[in-house]
Amino acid sequence: MRVTTQETTDAVKNLWSEQKRGKIECWLSSPDPSTNYNKALRKCHEGSGLWFLESDAFAKWKTRRNSFLWLNGIPGCGKTILSSTIIKDLNDNLSSQPLLYFYFDFNDSAKQTLENMLRSLIIQLPCKLEDNWKQLDSLFSSYEDGRRQPTRESLCKILLNMIEQVKEVWIVLDALDECCTRMGSPTEGLLSWMKDLLKSEQRNVHLLVTSRPEQDIKSEVSELAHDDDIVPLQSDLIADDIRAYVHTRVRRGNGLKRWRSQPEVQDEIETRLMKQADGM
Repeated sequence: MRVTTQETTDAVKNLWSEQKRGKIECWLSSPDPSTNYNKALRKCHEGSGLWFLESDAFAKWKTRRNSFLWLNGIPGCGKTILSSTIIKDLNDNLSSQPLLYFYFDFNDSAKQTLENMLRSLIIQLPCKLEDNWKQLDSLFSSYEDGRRQPTRESLCKILLNMIEQVKEVWIVLDALDECCTRMGSPTEGLLSWMKDLLKSEQRNVHLLVTSRPEQDIKSEVSELAHDDDIVPLQSDLIADDIRAYVHTRVRRGNGLKRWRSQPEVQDEIETRLMKQADGM
């Protein structure tokens, strides 16, 4: 088959482009949040989080411009599992709109700072728009083709610029309380960065975050959220999720398989476990 000069030129150009993109991704060396996502998703049960996915708060968040939601609750109430349920639902139902997410994690030092979150979101943002790649390429070149690392300020700026290139973007951030750099200016502290992200009319961002109800988070969130933008994860709201989890463990868990032929005993075990859980 005859190959034209133009086809050869295009092939070389595409190969160079892929290699350059690989270098940029390596240079940013962002932590991978999909490990947290997959781990939490494995703990989900059928119907888990359905109460929230069908709620008015979630429906309004999806339709309002520059919308915000804060889901807060005590340790162990299922925030991270709910985050993963939300991410999966958005991923299943969004068409070509970019979905970005990040899990702050006390157990992983690479997932505890604003800077590493920025690196991750930049890599996740689909760069189908040529302008986005041009911006990243320009940033890469300005730091001696990756021989120096970008500043936190430059990461903040380029992410916001890239977001402005897309019609709509969805962002889910889990466990804000596990971020070690929450306070400070928009280029230093996570909470100020969130406010800066939502204030521009040039962007259409849907931001959903989860955390424990820590005082500094409550104080900052109160400045950018209305009352109906705050969803406390109370025991009555997550009771169905707990019930589904308990039911599965009692009916299918190996440790209780001796009671499988005695449904009345299984019912009693479930009842007692639900009372002990009391919202946990």
